[in-house]
Amino acid sequence: MCEHAGIALIAADRELRIRTWNAAASLIFGASADSAIGTPLSHIIAGEERAEGLRLANEALRDGAILNFEFRHRDGHGRPRSLIATFSPIVDDQDRRVGVFTCIRDITRRISLENELANRRKMASLGEMAGALAHHFNNILGGAVTRVDFALTTDNPDFREKTLRQTSEAIGRVTKLVDSLLAFAEGDVRHGDLCDLTEVVLLVADYMEPELAGDDVKLELKLNKIPVTPVPRAQMVTVLENILHNAVDAMPHSGTASVETSVVDGVVTLAVTDTGCGMDEHALQRIFEPFFSTKNQSGDTGGHPGLGLAVAHGLLHVLGHKIAVSSQTSHGTTVTISFTGKTSAAPESPDAERPHREYTDT
Repeated sequence: MCEHAGIALIAADRELRIRTWNAAASLIFGASADSAIGTPLSHIIAGEERAEGLRLANEALRDGAILNFEFRHRDGHGRPRSLIATFSPIVDDQDRRVGVFTCIRDITRRISLENELANRRKMASLGEMAGALAHHFNNILGGAVTRVDFALTTDNPDFREKTLRQTSEAIGRVTKLVDSLLAFAEGDVRHGDLCDLTEVVLLVADYMEPELAGDDVKLELKLNKIPVTPVPRAQMVTVLENILHNAVDAMPHSGTASVETSVVDGVVTLAVTDTGCGMDEHALQRIFEPFFSTKNQSGDTGGHPGLGLAVAHGLLHVLGHKIAVSSQTSHGTTVTISFTGKTSAAPESPDAERPHREYTDT
């Protein structure tokens, strides 16, 4: 049964030397059983991946774990293949682990189909993004062109001055839109000064409080005790602004936005939670796409054209941090940033107490 199985089945002893080798293993690796038996199990994995495969095989033998490992391999014709190995312990009648059993499947076709599907989705998203970009440019520049054309036909200096001012504002909005796209695509490369994460949160909360209050949104700060976490001021201000703007957009009829800092499994995190409309699974899968929005995209969007989380994702990716979004329809959304990148936390000062502040409408 093992000899004629459709997947490679390889057994190794406690020294991780191969003792059994079936026909499927010969087909995948191009080696007969006679040449393979007695050689180290690690020899089936080439290059830099060998050390990781050996570590997992030893862990399966030592701890009795069942572990999966994907690696690359070139067949007898030199073609790259994608393989997945499952390491599991071999146990004797006395419950002693006496070796490692390895099942190996060729998943090249599956990976190829997944990549093809991902590329199709990417192209569809790019098409939607191009359409949305053209839509926003037409909205902004179309009106400016009309006003300029009319101003050229009049001698009224007041109207010309007003037209110049409005045109300047329109060009400024276009510039901001392009800058946001560049931040998403390449990250913000400005070398701004570093400051503590808590300082950024307090700074943004102070000047955004009136805006949120005007939208009937209550802002709560829950700044728990965390290590001093240096972050680039300009980039983190942009990230937090965009996330809070998204939260406000999700609560058109009032609500609460809370910003909480904490340490989770040794990692400093910043979580922004709103009590808004939430998102379904389809929206969550596209939440970091530029111009994607759960709101109606017909007409102007008031300066928030669906770039908020895309820009935040781009900036945090460059800095090496992680961003995740969890949401449930009608139950709000939480955006969580884990600070694991280049601006890792420094040791905390013994008396670095963090204030707990709550903003309410006044």
